[in-house]
Amino acid sequence: MRIALLLPFTAALSLAATQTAATLRVPATSNPYLAGLTAGTSSYGDSAPQQSPVLVELYLGNAAYVSFSATGSAQHHPNRPPKFDSPNGSLAVTHAAEHGISQLTAPIDSLLGVFLTDDRPDRDPAPPAVNFRTVGWNFVSLEPKLKQVFFIGTGHVNARPPGSSRKKLTERRFFVPKGATRLFLAVMDEYEWNNNEGYFDVTVTLEQTAASSNMFSVDSTVSFAKWACLPDRSQCTPDRGIVEATAPGQYHVVLPAHLEWGVSVPNPTGSPVAIRQAAGTVCLDAQSRVTSSCTGPLGSGRRAGAGFLSPDDTAGELIGKIAGGRAWFSVNGRSGAFQDHQGYFEFDVAVK
Repeated sequence: MRIALLLPFTAALSLAATQTAATLRVPATSNPYLAGLTAGTSSYGDSAPQQSPVLVELYLGNAAYVSFSATGSAQHHPNRPPKFDSPNGSLAVTHAAEHGISQLTAPIDSLLGVFLTDDRPDRDPAPPAVNFRTVGWNFVSLEPKLKQVFFIGTGHVNARPPGSSRKKLTERRFFVPKGATRLFLAVMDEYEWNNNEGYFDVTVTLEQTAASSNMFSVDSTVSFAKWACLPDRSQCTPDRGIVEATAPGQYHVVLPAHLEWGVSVPNPTGSPVAIRQAAGTVCLDAQSRVTSSCTGPLGSGRRAGAGFLSPDDTAGELIGKIAGGRAWFSVNGRSGAFQDHQGYFEFDVAVK
């Protein structure tokens, strides 16, 4: 059902609310633990606003994902000769939780982000720590919590798309947490950001939800899910797989994460199969979406290993096989242990 609503323009609808991209410079002195805090707040020899992180001037109200592209170099000490790092940083270090912002283990000198509400972060306890030694560096999607500092790097990763034997440079996607109104960018260090040198030039791009606004009208598409979500899961997990024929040999597929080899399409001749427009997120646990267990269709970027449906592919990846005159699809999880998975992938299939 398509609904078009004619609304008057008001002063509240500003240019910032319509922009979906911004380019800004992030100095190496940007301390994430001063995000959203008032002038004079200190952190290990640093103080706001001198070492405050950079606020991204974009409206997050209807943003689903955010992506980044970063260049430049930074060093965490005025070394001579200089030892600058790229936005991916170098040696992993840890900074403890501070001012209500989470503990983080990430490469020193790397580009970081943190989402906040309009409230001061130090009014509530810090969220759980994130250790990117455990999460890994090859993820393609991530869902940080509010006040949880996260690694961005260059914003891209070498990963293998579904159905391809070769890796390519893939843009990372970061979920915007519910309630987020501000995004800050910073640089990783252990302490004393004030003597760091260099900067990163960062382009930030928002992927918005279906709702759109302009000066004269709001034009929205309202659709209804064709499935019920399983109860007691933090992420919608369809109760069944869905396959819809869209043209001869072409199908639209919804694959629930909790079904092992859960959907299939006819392929009586064993022809090659192409997957297009793959999207969605799956988590290999039944809890809230934890960064270390959630992936997009490209998987975690790390070899899954023994016990998984496809040991040589990555954990959480969208995988397929041809058997019994059909092309079958599944999340790459541990065989026999799918009952706790949550989320789904949605994609198009063409049987050639």
